[in-house]
Amino acid sequence: MVEGMRDIGVVGLGVMGFDIAFLYAMRGYRTIAYDASAAVMASCTDRREKIIERLKRRGKISDSEIENVRDRLRASPDLKGMAGLDFVTEAVSEVAKTKMSVYKALREIGFAGILTTNTSSFPRHALLASGSYERQKFATTHFFNPVLYTQMVELVKGDMEEISFNSTLSFLKSLGRNPVETRDISGFVSNSILMYYAVMALHLLQRGDRIDEIDQTAKQMGLLPPFVSFDSWKPSIVEDVTQVMFQMRGDKFLRSSKLLPVLAQRNPGFYIERKPNPEIYLWVGERRHAPGEATMKSALKASIHVAAARIVELGEDPAKVDFISVEGLRIPQGPLREMDRIGPATVLEELQRISREMPDSELTPPRILTAMANEGQTFYKNNQANPWLLSYSRRESADACH
Repeated sequence: MVEGMRDIGVVGLGVMGFDIAFLYAMRGYRTIAYDASAAVMASCTDRREKIIERLKRRGKISDSEIENVRDRLRASPDLKGMAGLDFVTEAVSEVAKTKMSVYKALREIGFAGILTTNTSSFPRHALLASGSYERQKFATTHFFNPVLYTQMVELVKGDMEEISFNSTLSFLKSLGRNPVETRDISGFVSNSILMYYAVMALHLLQRGDRIDEIDQTAKQMGLLPPFVSFDSWKPSIVEDVTQVMFQMRGDKFLRSSKLLPVLAQRNPGFYIERKPNPEIYLWVGERRHAPGEATMKSALKASIHVAAARIVELGEDPAKVDFISVEGLRIPQGPLREMDRIGPATVLEELQRISREMPDSELTPPRILTAMANEGQTFYKNNQANPWLLSYSRRESADACH
């Protein structure tokens, strides 16, 4: 338990929100949970018991933790139950106006503690633009999914006061989680990579490869099988996240799949009873000649490389990108170190080849990668972030001002 952090709240009890509330209570914190939906609130006890049973079967929860959850996780009939709490996590739907309305409502009922928002795509500065909550006590977090089985949490501090940030950091560590402070970038590090990867998998499907073939190829590469992952994320979530990231960052590739909006309307499973869902192929429509295994591997790898380079271009530390990639996303090798080993010029040649074979993908290299190849630079120098990256950033900022 962290000093000054005894009474915790969670607003928004979707899959992520309820799991977060469950985790807080499991670790011994008195946790008040609230959702605007009466049906969701009515299901809390049943959901709690199902999660307990699932964790017991997998040996992931102790008897004392079960007791904690049953004793300490409580539903509140309205938002007023959050008023006197020390710490609240907002986990409502990925809509900025909805999130900001919750912040405003919390202030109106007298909540004055630390507020974190669990988001997949919104940068901190965008959520604070309306002045809806006190900046010094506000952070954005991104719990990895599934919350109860993963340890990493991305955390954006921004201009949060030091004492509140340190309390938040200590609190996350007390949950048995590994918080990593990241820059204020839409999509964080993890979703920046995962969304590029997911969209590329859809392009491969549209080109003619089959669901299970793409997943099997990814597994051979030591990567997450993208369509198994889609069944966890849901196409509608990927649609929402990529829309926000495109609006905030302008990354055209994230909105380049014509299939994604179609799937997002229906949210089908890519697998039914462990077999590929045949209906997916009907929505894909006319498929061209399949790219083949070699192109599948190259395309999936290229999507990760482009995403990682783009994150650095947006200001993130290369070491953070590689750390989250390896420790959080279980990518076998840090993509930036891998590109340094291959050489930026070779990476660009591979991207050009993929673009010729898959012209609809619109996977264009970030400007930083082209500059790196032209100037003979790398992401790392003497095992540290290459000082050239800072000079490149300043040069780009100066050019943008003219």
